[in-house]
Amino acid sequence: MKKTFRPVLVPPGFTLLEIMVVLLIIGLLLGVVAAGINGFQSSAEIQASDAKIQSLVGQLTSYRSLAGSYPTTSQGLMALHKNPGAKRWTQMIKNEADLNDPWGQKFFYRYPGGHNPTSFDVWSSGPDRQDGTDDDIGNW
Repeated sequence: MKKTFRPVLVPPGFTLLEIMVVLLIIGLLLGVVAAGINGFQSSAEIQASDAKIQSLVGQLTSYRSLAGSYPTTSQGLMALHKNPGAKRWTQMIKNEADLNDPWGQKFFYRYPGGHNPTSFDVWSSGPDRQDGTDDDIGNW
């Protein structure tokens, strides 16, 4: 039998350049996916903050029906957790951490409110964690 030489059309493996190109493409795809997930997370945190504020509004309304008035600004939202001296009072927030927004900051409370002069303002400083900026989330 005679041996014939056949040239190999495809080398038996990948070159370093080919591996690097594949890794670059995978990295770009992961970056795009991570950026999309981060956008969803930010939106979810804003919605969670708004939902917590609406819950606090309901709890403050219940507080008013029991105690006769809303808590003062100095009593703040802690009046929902610990009795500030009201005769008729029910603990509405069991865990003090529930008074924090999704970014770990305390919710702000003011009575009478600046945005709601006949009732109260409850707000979060938002993703930038700075009060008084455009990303604040409140009940107004």
